[in-house]
Amino acid sequence: MFSCCRRHSSSTTRDPEPAEARQKGGELAASTAAVDVVNETPVSSTAKPQQPPTSEEEQQGDDGEDAKGVTQYQAHPAPTTSTTVSAEDEHAIRKEGVSPAGLRQFLADLKAAHPDTYQEMTTKEACDSVVIPRTKAKQCAYVDVMDSQHVGRKATVFVSHAWRYKIVDVIGTLLEFAGEQGEDDGEDEAQVFFWFDLFINNQNTDITANLPQEWWSTTFKKSIAAIGHVLLVLTPWHDPVPLTRAWCLWEIFCSASQEDVQLTIRLPNAQRDALKEAVLEDHEAVTDAMVRVQAERADAWDPKDKEMIFKAIEDGVGFLHLNKVVKDQMRNWCFSEMLSFVEPADDEQADTPQFARLCYYVGASLLKAGDFDHALPLLERALDACLRDYGPTHENVIAAYGAIGQVFKNKGEHDRAIECFEKILQIKLDTLGDKDPSTAATFHELGQVHSRKGEYDRAIHCYEQSLQIKLGTVGKTHPSTATTQASLGQVHSAKGEYDRAIQLFRQSLQITSAALGERHPETGTLYNCLAQTYNRKGEYGRAAEYYGEGLRIQVDTLGELHPSTASTFNELGVVLYNSGKYDRAIECFNKALHTYEDTLGKTHAQVATTCANLGQVFNSKGEADRAIHYYERSLHVKVEALGELHPSTAAAYLTVGVLYKNKGDTARARELIQHTVDIWTATVGPNHASTKAAREWLAELVD
Repeated sequence: MFSCCRRHSSSTTRDPEPAEARQKGGELAASTAAVDVVNETPVSSTAKPQQPPTSEEEQQGDDGEDAKGVTQYQAHPAPTTSTTVSAEDEHAIRKEGVSPAGLRQFLADLKAAHPDTYQEMTTKEACDSVVIPRTKAKQCAYVDVMDSQHVGRKATVFVSHAWRYKIVDVIGTLLEFAGEQGEDDGEDEAQVFFWFDLFINNQNTDITANLPQEWWSTTFKKSIAAIGHVLLVLTPWHDPVPLTRAWCLWEIFCSASQEDVQLTIRLPNAQRDALKEAVLEDHEAVTDAMVRVQAERADAWDPKDKEMIFKAIEDGVGFLHLNKVVKDQMRNWCFSEMLSFVEPADDEQADTPQFARLCYYVGASLLKAGDFDHALPLLERALDACLRDYGPTHENVIAAYGAIGQVFKNKGEHDRAIECFEKILQIKLDTLGDKDPSTAATFHELGQVHSRKGEYDRAIHCYEQSLQIKLGTVGKTHPSTATTQASLGQVHSAKGEYDRAIQLFRQSLQITSAALGERHPETGTLYNCLAQTYNRKGEYGRAAEYYGEGLRIQVDTLGELHPSTASTFNELGVVLYNSGKYDRAIECFNKALHTYEDTLGKTHAQVATTCANLGQVFNSKGEADRAIHYYERSLHVKVEALGELHPSTAAAYLTVGVLYKNKGDTARARELIQHTVDIWTATVGPNHASTKAAREWLAELVD
């Protein structure tokens, strides 16, 4: 990928490469490389490998037209001091960019020199065969010998790539991007200029040799901010090279972590077609491939580069946060690409079975990612096609109804979810009967929705139907049986039938620990269920004891920095709060909050919940200002995650408003509570109990 410092290493500063590496024009294989290529290390565009020039290339220099037909241009005037690296500012980064026309000319030169092999040449090989020969004599960057009309004084797009990419893929992707900006007509006055290290850096010198440590998080990052746009060339889709290179990950982070920097991700056309086919084969594998990021395992050609980048990460954001930022960006890109696949060019294409499958798989992937609004229309389109093509009882129809039901369940539209699952249940009863494990699974799904809706008796009925089928088919010691017992326990606990709930949780725990082991995440979850029920009973000591056991299992199996572990810290904090142990509760809530922010992001619903818990503790301690601080953080997250017009957002406004009222700030309280009334009136109606209660609060302030 890029690096403002990527360059060709000078043979005077590095030991020469082994002969076999020179013959291939590559580098030695690294054991940590994601793709095992013999005698070739996947190099990022930042860390350019050492040049092993051939005698023919050395003798050629840049005098006129070379023997391979590469056209030599008159060098444009030397850049001004604003774009060169001067003695006074030896670590500055050049600011020029290459136009689309300049890229096309370079590709034409490469084709003329290597008509039979240019399409397979890597970026490094293109550097060896064209860039180095033309710049070696003057020891300059390639932009210094390009036609001046192809060089802009200020780059507008920073190119992040890997040196082992095929050069035609990289340039083709850049030209496609330029075309989308309206810059594909070849005119001289281009508005897109690419900061491409192949051309901008002097490939004859080792410009990273003496960089100070702070350069990575200051000069480098500011340079990307000054350009304002990073274009990441990603390939291959199933094992992206950028996710294995330290330089590439740092470049992605430097763009994603700065608000004023836009990150655009592009695949070469051939790779987009391959991705589309893969979605049809295994959509989950596609999304998993996009988030296979562990920055701390990334490699770099130059160990010094890796060491300095890693130190900048550790001293700054940390690997955990870097991994999350990169994963989020890759996931967002992946889903954006998937959505582009389901935009048919015409009605004929939309009526094909393949398109219906594509809609289902993309919709299912978006459902898994929590993007319910984009998932729903795709799944509904797939359902319509399946009903048309296969009939009302086909397994594809069941799958589509099931996915749509999950969308409605997660959106809180319980009646519509129940409608979907009841249709599935009727199909299964008609085709499979009432003794099939698949029928039991649908009864379980219905139980979940009724439980969420607060219809506990109906939930118990569905769960008991599921349990009876499982006992008769898979048996009483099967983990699936234990799952339904635990779900039954949750409903009885919610109803206040604590002893029955504890009995069911203990039965489930016995089965799960025997089947999966005592130190298994599912076992830890059941300890937490027991703890929650004891907390509801008011037996805080036993609740804390069971949460402690669940927490130990989760730390051992999932790690401390895991959302499930954070959830247990949060629940333990509630128990400690109920016990009056406020300082210990705050400690637990803070652990949960930091983990949620690092793993789920700062705008996740769990962050809002935990901030509200901290606000409640500080309010109970009489620290009103700190309470307001955390409740307002919770409110801001809810606005970001749920939007203004959401009942939960309205409740958060009311809480903050009441706190301001208690503090004596009547004007601010009136403003917030009026907002609460407006939201609840628009969402649940003017006659809802919540709306009426908010009006009563408002009336007190008016009086």
